[in-house]
Amino acid sequence: MEPQDKTKPAAAAVGAKAGKDAAPAKGGKPADKKKAPDQIFVLPADIPVGVELTEYGRRADIQPPLEPGKTVTQEFEERNRGVSDMLRGMEEKEPAALALWEETKQWSLQEFKQIYAWLGARFDHDFYESEVSEPSQRLVDEYLAKGLFINSNGALGMDLVKHKLGFCMVRKSDGSGLYATKDLALAKVKFERYQIDRSVYVVDAAQTLHFQQVFKVLELMGYEQAKKCFHLPYGTVLGPNGEKMSSRKGTVIYFSALKDKMYNTIYEKNLKPNEGKWPAEEIEEAKRRISVAAIRYGMLNTDALSDICFDLEAWGSVKGNTGPYLLYAHTRIRKIIKDVPVAAGAKPDFAYLDHPVERRILIALCDFWVIVQQAVRDYNASPLCIYLFDLCKAFSSWYDLDNRSVKFEQNPDIQATRLLFIEAVAETIKTGLSLLGIQTVPRM
Repeated sequence: MEPQDKTKPAAAAVGAKAGKDAAPAKGGKPADKKKAPDQIFVLPADIPVGVELTEYGRRADIQPPLEPGKTVTQEFEERNRGVSDMLRGMEEKEPAALALWEETKQWSLQEFKQIYAWLGARFDHDFYESEVSEPSQRLVDEYLAKGLFINSNGALGMDLVKHKLGFCMVRKSDGSGLYATKDLALAKVKFERYQIDRSVYVVDAAQTLHFQQVFKVLELMGYEQAKKCFHLPYGTVLGPNGEKMSSRKGTVIYFSALKDKMYNTIYEKNLKPNEGKWPAEEIEEAKRRISVAAIRYGMLNTDALSDICFDLEAWGSVKGNTGPYLLYAHTRIRKIIKDVPVAAGAKPDFAYLDHPVERRILIALCDFWVIVQQAVRDYNASPLCIYLFDLCKAFSSWYDLDNRSVKFEQNPDIQATRLLFIEAVAETIKTGLSLLGIQTVPRM
């Protein structure tokens, strides 16, 4: 072994691959990128052997500063112990822990309920984690006694290795429960009290293994209803340039800021010309409904597992594949129906709908519930979004055809037929939007 040259820095080779500035290979030729050594970063030669990287990278400007003599690792260990002590205190109903938990819980609940109300979301029953804390511990004791849970180095859980799901821990060695413990108890409540037909867990894709374990444990506990549980994962919401949102980088969009920006965008693009012409209350409600349509449609018009690129300007546009465009298409049809009364004695006859575009729209209308069933079966709303967008485009193509006017049609039978035709389109759009949680607006 050649002696180390202490004038040169020593490289820590554990982690991300070396970049384009990797040292040349022997003979002066650039190193093959595929064979570049793994490397985190280069440490100065005067760093003592054994120093912790967390300590080496400590920043002097961190507030509040660490206590004298305390290392970063010690601080993290202390904070982790504090979290564990608090969780255990809540489960054991210590007064101080419960009081602090109750206060902070109300902060979150108040904000959540305001957001849900704005979105038009409703819940028949709110489940609280505290409701299942004690039952979850009793459940562990019950199935430990039945031999279903085992002790592993002081922790309790179920061995799911033969199911390729590892070990599902339900009680830590310090006696506190985990999310899996409470999910098991909550599922038990849903099964026994509410006789659920289907239970869909909408949680991000990072929790896939967690729910696979929970559902398998429920199955092995003897609950046939475990087959009715389904984890619907979703992708990451990215910024308009495809970057991940990060609180550290300041790229997270908070709801209050999102609401204000969305309102401004919707108002400027769609509602400003109506200022002074419409009641102020109608403009405010239209801003809310169009904003909700923009967000809901933008989120649902993507396969659940795909990342979602959030673009406020694009989503708020009345042109293109957006929620506001669908609302505009619906209000456009409704205005025609409002402005053109059905002539007395008119006899509609769908034989008048003989243009290929009309036939295509009629076939699409017949397919509506097939698309809805597909969306429900696959837990995926994007096919319904695509269907509604295509239907609106088809209507726009029909509206631009020569000799297909509704208002100026002289034959009352043909006019009545076209009114029924476009009303069917409008009702289908409205029903489809309502299934996506989107309310139509009377006018735009």
